[in-house]
Amino acid sequence: MKPLIATFLLLCCGFVQAQDFPAGAYGHEYTAQAGDPVWNLRQVDDGLALSGNDGAPPVSLRNLSAEERASFWLKMGWPQAGSAAASCAGTNEDLFCQVPKRVRADIPWLQDNTSDFFYYSEMAGVMEIIRLPPR
Repeated sequence: MKPLIATFLLLCCGFVQAQDFPAGAYGHEYTAQAGDPVWNLRQVDDGLALSGNDGAPPVSLRNLSAEERASFWLKMGWPQAGSAAASCAGTNEDLFCQVPKRVRADIPWLQDNTSDFFYYSEMAGVMEIIRLPPR
């Protein structure tokens, strides 16, 4: 009952409000050179355009609704209350999420991450990613 009350208070009182996933360059620790961008996300209308470093044309991402984030959290078996504080954008295959540290602390897959960001795909699973500073 306590998690339900906490979720209600957070949502109703505005303590936690997910924003749209932030545009920018993102990478991970497995690049050839530290700090190399793997994905570039730029704001386009209501969503984002995703460009990789593979030369493929940009792909449109959309920001996930509260219901879609909650559904993903359920699929992953993560505490439902945390989905309200996350921001995610994706396609049917790729998902990028920002999750605050206090929420990651309750998710074993994310609690050791130092970054607020992760990438998810059915094939790759969950991977910590890093938002790179502008160049």
